Amino acid sequence: MNQISRRDFLQQFGTATAGLTLGRSAWARVIMPPAGRSGAFEMLVVGDSHISGQGLVKEHKTYYLVKDWLEREYLRNSRPVNLLVKAHSGSRIDLHPDELEKMSALGDDINKFHHPEANISQPSIRRQIEVARTEYDDPREVDLVMLSGGITDVLVANTVNPFVKENVLRERIDKYCGKSMYSLLEQATESFPNATLVIVGYFPVISTKSDISKIARYLFKAVRFPHPLQFTLTNPASRQLLKVLRKKMALRSRIWLEESNRAIGGAVERINARFEKPRVIYVHSPITEETCFGTKNSMLWATDGDNFPADERYAERREICREVFTELKHDHYGKLAVRMCELAAIGHPNIEGARAFAEAVKEQLGPALESRRLAANL
Repeated sequence: MNQISRRDFLQQFGTATAGLTLGRSAWARVIMPPAGRSGAFEMLVVGDSHISGQGLVKEHKTYYLVKDWLEREYLRNSRPVNLLVKAHSGSRIDLHPDELEKMSALGDDINKFHHPEANISQPSIRRQIEVARTEYDDPREVDLVMLSGGITDVLVANTVNPFVKENVLRERIDKYCGKSMYSLLEQATESFPNATLVIVGYFPVISTKSDISKIARYLFKAVRFPHPLQFTLTNPASRQLLKVLRKKMALRSRIWLEESNRAIGGAVERINARFEKPRVIYVHSPITEETCFGTKNSMLWATDGDNFPADERYAERREICREVFTELKHDHYGKLAVRMCELAAIGHPNIEGARAFAEAVKEQLGPALESRRLAANL
């Protein structure tokens, strides 16, 4: 019985949660515009769905809010901000050997950029950086790189799946959010030697304050669970079992948050030790267990009253997901690939969440840019 439950959980719950997967500073009012180049401020965005702003229109994305702040307040309209975005949903730091082998054998182009809302692992974040570097006349002119990465390598489902051994989860976090992230930061700092880098951290996925019904509705939507049978999992007896499962999921989510912060933070410390002045900023999530998925004041996308994704780009994804996965020969999520693509925004920062992240970025980025400006003028 235990063996069957585990397999069912990994096949259905694991696939379903693949998409779940994610005050203005006083100094800004008095800072002087940076001296030096009169050309544009060059800003690059690379990474996965977190930094790309899954489910959000451009004006509501974290990086765009930061871009607007840079232009209007930090630079005081003295220089335009040129924005180049290579980030896309599902991107991994590196393609994993097994999927690389399958995609290569099937003839998929691992370097082709598809629609950024389609949750596929290629092109990798490392490849995004390589391509972006070629698109600048002089990579030394890049001022800011914003990025996120690691959760798609760990696998979103693993961050809440109580059937995955805890030591396995910790090992994957250390491998991808620690070692792989450090290697990625090496590449980014070398590719853009004068840029300040901002890494946006992840958030708790589920907590004990998450509404069981909202979790269940998402799972029902993902696996197309027949509506007449949903009562079998939402009646009073089943809800007690779901509460036990939620508690275990919340514990794994907490481990994910703590360990990813430790691993990414460690990678940032190691890379900054290589420079006279720190070049990489790690911004921790403003989204907490009080505001994660399914909570009363959630800052993450969920489903609407009709049990459809409540994000701003669901209708668009319904069109593009089928097109992208028809073109690709390798199914990243098996038979549920198109379905998971359609639901991909669920569990990502909503408008309020993206705004909170932007404020957190601005709080640290402003002083960092000013410090580097002053150092350059000495």
